[in-house]
Amino acid sequence: MSNPSTASRPLQGVKIVESSSYLTGPLASVMLLDLGAEVIKVEPPGGDGFRSFGHGQQGWSALWTSSNRGKRSIVLDLKAEDDLATMKQLIAEADVLMENWRPRVASSLGLGQDVVCAINPRLVRLSVTGFGSTGPLSAAPAFDSLIQGRTGMVDLLADSGAPEVAPYWIVDKVVATFAAQAILAALYQRERTGAGSHVSLPMLDVMTYFNFPDMFQHRTFVDDTTVRRPTPSPVVRTSDGHIVVTPVSGAQISRTLKALERPDIKEELLSIGDAVAVAETFYRRIGEILPTRTTEHWLALFESFDLPVAPVTKLEDHLSDPQVIHNKLYHTIDTPAGALRAVRYPATFDGAQLVPQGPAPRPGEHAAEIRSALGAR
Repeated sequence: MSNPSTASRPLQGVKIVESSSYLTGPLASVMLLDLGAEVIKVEPPGGDGFRSFGHGQQGWSALWTSSNRGKRSIVLDLKAEDDLATMKQLIAEADVLMENWRPRVASSLGLGQDVVCAINPRLVRLSVTGFGSTGPLSAAPAFDSLIQGRTGMVDLLADSGAPEVAPYWIVDKVVATFAAQAILAALYQRERTGAGSHVSLPMLDVMTYFNFPDMFQHRTFVDDTTVRRPTPSPVVRTSDGHIVVTPVSGAQISRTLKALERPDIKEELLSIGDAVAVAETFYRRIGEILPTRTTEHWLALFESFDLPVAPVTKLEDHLSDPQVIHNKLYHTIDTPAGALRAVRYPATFDGAQLVPQGPAPRPGEHAAEIRSALGAR
């Protein structure tokens, strides 16, 4: 299996100017960079404030480094005339401009949609916002946890106790994925029309779209007034830990009970007409049995019956998972803060893996070469 250079990746030749912070825009551009695009990160004076966020090493934030690896950096004060002119030069030669400023910030900087479109009619412009450019919340701050709260996700997690946000940045990562998808669609559209477009991507809209199919089953049909009932947890305790058991068909449930040698439970389930009650009863019954033996015992038994089960793997153990190693998901990059573990792009193209290409930049590290390249054209 080959590891292609940037020149042989699908987005080779695509130039992206990214002026965004936090996780959504930067992670989206890393996805496109892994696919072969060139990304120039435009940072404010002093560098992106997110550089120091969260856990880090030798002054390098792990989160920032993972979501900005492989990019080139230039520091521009967009309120200064000369730097604004440089930004416009970058825009003139770019295929994509990515930003997550609050609405009206672009216009206040002299980079409104009419301006950038006039500079480069073929430019794809992505604006990530919290709630959109208009409406009662258009000027409100928007972060991952706030969107979780407003879209019902926190309420859903309250099924197991007090309301809580997910312990990882699911909203920002999902929005980043949709951002990359939308940019690819806009680039394809440009191939047909010859013109760029403005892609507006509110976080609220993304998570509503993402959450609806399963979270809102009881509101999919407009006249449905059913009270939502929590889905039973598939995590079941064993004598020395936990496993995840997720039979989704009648045949899988039947084989699970056959493995447990408990036909009486099958008869009990068949006498229940309500699907949620069936699931509740199933997990209650196997929850009485599985604590009698070890995780290893149950995994081996259920796997011998071709049942969908998995261990509850600790974060550290995931790194050494045999399938993870076989898939060559993690790669090492040399950085100023030491060796960096980075994840390759998940898709392969004709069997070729797209491995991470380089470290995250220092603030303005590539300013001279970027300016020189602009002056040479």
